[in-house]
Amino acid sequence: MNIEITVNEYLLAWYLLYGASLSKEIDKFRKSLWSKYRLEYNFCYKDKSEIIKYGKDFIPDNDVLYNEIWESDLYLSLKKETNKHKMHLIKIFNSDLKKVKKELVSILKMDFNNTYNIYVIHPRMEVIEYFDNSCILWGSDRDKYDALRVLITTIVRSLIKVDSNYKEITDSIIELASLNEMGKKLGNSDSYTEGNLSLRLIKRQIYPFWLMYLGYDTKETILDRMIEDKIGFDLENYPIDKNMKKMDLQEFIDFCIKNNKHILKLNNVLDIEKEEEIEVI
Repeated sequence: MNIEITVNEYLLAWYLLYGASLSKEIDKFRKSLWSKYRLEYNFCYKDKSEIIKYGKDFIPDNDVLYNEIWESDLYLSLKKETNKHKMHLIKIFNSDLKKVKKELVSILKMDFNNTYNIYVIHPRMEVIEYFDNSCILWGSDRDKYDALRVLITTIVRSLIKVDSNYKEITDSIIELASLNEMGKKLGNSDSYTEGNLSLRLIKRQIYPFWLMYLGYDTKETILDRMIEDKIGFDLENYPIDKNMKKMDLQEFIDFCIKNNKHILKLNNVLDIEKEEEIEVI
């Protein structure tokens, strides 16, 4: 797994044109460009997807507007601050990347040797996006955990085939892996309370099988983990399958899709908040 953290000048200029306005100075600068290059200003809006697709190899149809931006004092100031933010991100990823990769391998049980591109945007623009081509846009002052979480989600999504007919199941398992279990591995003991509310029920229904996938293969270890995560279920409804821990994440998703009618049973899920509420069998 390789991480490339860069400032793409075309992308930074694009956000100066079309991103969140940070100051009256930027508003004034945009109005000036609009009055001089109205046609180019409208035309360049489409460039974002092409920049993300081609990265450093992107060539605009017309670079007049970009050249004007790059020569401005405003752009040079934003670029300086963005480069400073880039160095901050490099420091974060360098300190945690080895642990992230190790834990991801243990959760996904898959190899991933892709290169992931992180394009840094000015942090006050609050840009956080990820794309199917292993690309991340990061322009935020959010804490280290959020930056790593976006990277992890991007890695997981780049490895998984999504069946549009079972997108909710796939999204739920991706979230179990990239947000909940990975968050727990990185020290967030409450990570299993986080996530998309619309996926909460499906994740709880999948959760007993998820524990078997992770390698919990006795009643005692499953109950201990259930108490730890505060997610309850009647273990008698779930015969332990020790072969499930041999699956990789894609195989587990395929298993859940194939057996979705059995897995997605509403009455198999219990809400629990305290460890005392679970009767240990």
